[in-house]
Amino acid sequence: MEGKYWNPEIETMPLDKLRKLQEERLKLLVAHAYEKTGLYRRKFDQAGIKPQDINTLDDLKKLPLTTYLEDFCNTPIPEKLAVPMEEVKVFYTTSGTLSGFTQPIMWTRKDFDEIIGQGEIRLRLALGMRADDVVQALAGDYCCFKGCELMGAGFLTVMAGRGNLDYQIRLAKVTGVTVLQYLPSLMLRYFERAKELGIDIRETKLRLVAIFGESFAESYRRRLESEYGVAIRTMYSCAEVPFIAHECLEGKGMHIFGDWCIVEVIDPDTGEILGPGEEGEIVATPLVNEAMPLIRYRVGDVASILPYEPCPCGRTHPKISLVKGRVAHIIKVDGKKIMPIDVEEVVANTLGLADDYQIIVTKPGEQQRLNVKAEYKPEIKDVNALKNQFEAALSQNLAVESEAELVPLGTLGRPLFKAQRIIATY
Repeated sequence: MEGKYWNPEIETMPLDKLRKLQEERLKLLVAHAYEKTGLYRRKFDQAGIKPQDINTLDDLKKLPLTTYLEDFCNTPIPEKLAVPMEEVKVFYTTSGTLSGFTQPIMWTRKDFDEIIGQGEIRLRLALGMRADDVVQALAGDYCCFKGCELMGAGFLTVMAGRGNLDYQIRLAKVTGVTVLQYLPSLMLRYFERAKELGIDIRETKLRLVAIFGESFAESYRRRLESEYGVAIRTMYSCAEVPFIAHECLEGKGMHIFGDWCIVEVIDPDTGEILGPGEEGEIVATPLVNEAMPLIRYRVGDVASILPYEPCPCGRTHPKISLVKGRVAHIIKVDGKKIMPIDVEEVVANTLGLADDYQIIVTKPGEQQRLNVKAEYKPEIKDVNALKNQFEAALSQNLAVESEAELVPLGTLGRPLFKAQRIIATY
């Protein structure tokens, strides 16, 4: 497949036409959700809203927010499903981290073919993948391989390497993998282990890493791109909203899939809609879900809508910033809000520290000081001097009193999926 766009007409659509398309799809979505689901009929009626009240994008704010635990998890499947169960052909799930059980996500064949399949191709082209690439998608989701298949790229199957990281790294070299798709924390371990195995990533064909699922410090990105000679680009979604935004080759924020999703940013405490450049919680309204519609869904991630400016890549859809993390992971320390990525930036810029770290929360609510446990590299001789340097950097960069504990490389373990950055000890 040649070219950098999957659908040039949509991806380079003038903003006034994009807005009109969003309004048309929003009206259809609201009517579909109200008529077909008990969840939205109940929520709209409680808010005193009827589908005919929603005609423009400015009307979106009239609609109630949808929450994960209260609305999505606690609503029986028949009340949030807009099609008969026999029309559901593909099942996915949330991680279950917050709810205690994985929540089913349901797609019709149309959902899967027209949204998941086409979205995967469009996403990959935007990130810089091409038909002659060989992709190693270590997250293992079937939709990843479906996208590669549809765009004509080669890929290693989910069972290639049988889950053994050493095998996967060696296979990547011998099969000529050009694109790695992985979580950032696991990507760090991938590169670290390749070095331990005597494999120089620069001597392989790897040129692009597509990351997702976790925030990632820009300092790490710049360092890894320089050290390994690869480009690192981010794609953003959640299980419930499969396509929200993506970076392009230019970077500098992520283009929203504007024809498929409306993105708002709100104050997580008040629900107030925030303006461009203001950091808050992402709220997503996927416009084309057939089986399981969602309206003003609180994703729980922290980012901002960027002030609009034309992108050199030619895509016209507005951008959001890279995601900083989860609202639930905001820690209050002496009156200031701290997120793991804030600590990660300091870790990445402190020579002598390895990549893994944990924020230790010693009591409920606000902390008096920031407590961080981090690993140091084997070659470090004066650990106490490094500890003092790290504490000073934390205090200077984050403006809070900080205390660090440094431990040998490997002490914190290695994540099997997402890294656990916050540890409560109370």
